[in-house]
Amino acid sequence: MLSGDYMIKINCVAVTSVGKVRDNNEDNFYINEYFKKSTSTLSEHYEDNNRRKQYLYAVCDGMGGEELGEVASMIAAKTLAHYQETDIKFTIMDYIQEANKLICNEIINNDGVRIGTTLALLFITAGKAIAYNIGDSRVYLFRNNELMQLSEDHTQVQRLVNMGLIKKDAAANHKDRHKLTQHLGIFPDELILEPHVSQEIDLEQDDVFLLCSDGLTDMVSDDDIADILSDKKEGSESLTEMLISKALENGGKDNVTVVVLKVDMQQGLGKFIKLITRH
Repeated sequence: MLSGDYMIKINCVAVTSVGKVRDNNEDNFYINEYFKKSTSTLSEHYEDNNRRKQYLYAVCDGMGGEELGEVASMIAAKTLAHYQETDIKFTIMDYIQEANKLICNEIINNDGVRIGTTLALLFITAGKAIAYNIGDSRVYLFRNNELMQLSEDHTQVQRLVNMGLIKKDAAANHKDRHKLTQHLGIFPDELILEPHVSQEIDLEQDDVFLLCSDGLTDMVSDDDIADILSDKKEGSESLTEMLISKALENGGKDNVTVVVLKVDMQQGLGKFIKLITRH
């Protein structure tokens, strides 16, 4: 657990790639007010190392094709910027309802053509982190050589796992693994959206968080993800590029978006003054 004597710096890199099969990139990402601003952008790289009072990250995987999935994921990312300065623990449902309404309006304006997007979100403030998700984009924490999934997939197959009808190992290749039970872009009279919320986590030095679309997790196993993240000598940029490269090497059958952030606890001025006054 961090004390007030430490300042936190987050070294973050985001990369989105169209993959090797798709013609368009329906993914988007959000990094402290920045997001992919054009639906025609196939690949993009962004990094943010600025120290902030609070940090907000997200990955959105659009659905709909014909440049419509890109619209849904961009709406979700753009709308999140309105909540950058809020405490997302208290405004998460306001954000979800606003983004969902805007996407549903887009459906109406496009003669009922259904579009939608997943959401995987990480909020960090006051030395603590909390993850939220709707759909099957994921948030992971890598700590002490262990990869922990903080999100929970909103899929038919995860529902079967939760009910004890199938084992988790069988979920990766199950025919229903991509059938979502929740996503942004569902009318309120069809379903009330309920995000999965992780436990609040006290940050530790060298924590690595990963947010990603299923373009990564379909192509790269959790074991391989853990192997890549275990290289402590590599920075966020190298880790991100290695994850993207592994997904492409294994087929790259979907758009793939990866956000990697490393926690750097830096000794603060208060601690420094205490040490000086002792001598």
